[in-house]
Amino acid sequence: MTVYKEFKVGSGNNPFGFFVPLLILAIFFAALFFLAQGIFWLFSYIAPVFFIAALILDYKVIVGFFQFIWKLLKEKTLFGIAAIVLTFFGYPFVSAYLFFKALSSRTIKNVQKKMETEQNTFTEFEEVVDNDTTFLELPPLQTQKKEASRPQSTSSEYDDMFK
Repeated sequence: MTVYKEFKVGSGNNPFGFFVPLLILAIFFAALFFLAQGIFWLFSYIAPVFFIAALILDYKVIVGFFQFIWKLLKEKTLFGIAAIVLTFFGYPFVSAYLFFKALSSRTIKNVQKKMETEQNTFTEFEEVVDNDTTFLELPPLQTQKKEASRPQSTSSEYDDMFK
């Protein structure tokens, strides 16, 4: 005998039982919408600061971004127009992206410069002279010839290579 278990969200007898999950889903998406709206509002006020800070940190990032859009516009016109429209409407996120890209670019350049200076400098050291050499006296080396575990039956050129 097989037993099947069935799980239902809402009442099985009530024809309006599907409204509770639908209401929970609507509340979730409304909260997600207001959260995204708040983040967009915050970034829209901070966007000019992000853009100016990106210019100060590394202006080549912004120049590279506009060169990318220009190249996209020349090679794939439709995608270039779409990129311009998305950049226009999503300027808060684009400026934040450019700021963090400039920040990471500057950090990487500073780390590379630090590594180059460390590689080009010598480590300071002090030579220690110790006259006590008794710890270096070792017992004489005992050399023993290893005897072959198996008898050599015939010698060939191939065996002579390993001697």
